[in-house]
Amino acid sequence: GEALDATPHAEVRGALALFPDGSAIRRDYGASGRIVPRLSLDALLVDAARRAGAEVVEGVRVREAIVEGGRAVGVRTDAGERDARAILAADGPGSIAWRAAGGAHPRGRGLAISATAYFEGVSPGPDARCSEHWFDPSLPDGYGWIFPEVEGVQNVGVYLRMDGYHAAGLPLRRLFDDFLARHPERFARARRVGAVRSWQLPLSALRSPSLPVGMLALGDAGRHVDPLTGEGIWQALRSGVVAAELCEAALRSGGMTAAVGPRWRARMLREIDGPALARGVIQDGVRAMVSSGLYRAGPVRAALRWGYGSSALEVSKRVG
Repeated sequence: GEALDATPHAEVRGALALFPDGSAIRRDYGASGRIVPRLSLDALLVDAARRAGAEVVEGVRVREAIVEGGRAVGVRTDAGERDARAILAADGPGSIAWRAAGGAHPRGRGLAISATAYFEGVSPGPDARCSEHWFDPSLPDGYGWIFPEVEGVQNVGVYLRMDGYHAAGLPLRRLFDDFLARHPERFARARRVGAVRSWQLPLSALRSPSLPVGMLALGDAGRHVDPLTGEGIWQALRSGVVAAELCEAALRSGGMTAAVGPRWRARMLREIDGPALARGVIQDGVRAMVSSGLYRAGPVRAALRWGYGSSALEVSKRVG
């Protein structure tokens, strides 16, 4: 919309998968997309929620869900307790939903880790309109990235699934710094703007913890992150749409019942988590091909061009 057009952004027309020998596979998106700074995107979403009639309460932290007889009936916050007919937990890793489900925390293949920072003065790459994804044996079950420039700065980072991170055997900050050092042609004159930030990413799984009746967990809180890319924004937005549909229907027909949870899990498995699990298998194949050098072989390159260079193996992310 007009608000998004007025927000600082970069036009992105495709992506590049880059390999240790310098070769690349290109993917064209067809239609132009946008890269928007996260704080700007969050502000747009909050404004949209306000315009839709939501009451936005800022500066208050929700501490835990109030559960009575297996049903979520409200939340405890820094400002006291609030009753709720439904709770949609969208509070990321360590969500109140995790505690309500018994404190289970994803590990190994169920968790990933990422570090990112913004840089000025990054030297131009092969195509300024493409996101770059660098695959290297030093980042097992992961990759490094360089995104197109927005107002003079570029988002740079590394992503690893947690079992790959343990296999690498180095601190995350060291892996990030090593990625920069391996590409002096891009970062020799670059200057970091702000701190290096890191966070955990709960990856999609076949099963999700059982939550109290009346509570659904969205996005990272619901463990709906793509294991191949670490992407979670589209999954968060899509899970929010589905949750809103189910809750609206339930509240109009008498309230959140025990039937809502299974319906929710079925939708998530079909739309997000099922395809993501298939992409986790692809991730294992990419690791083997990169570490062994098989990505250079003709038949393997053809498979990579089909898998990466098209949308055949990707959940649709076109919105609007």
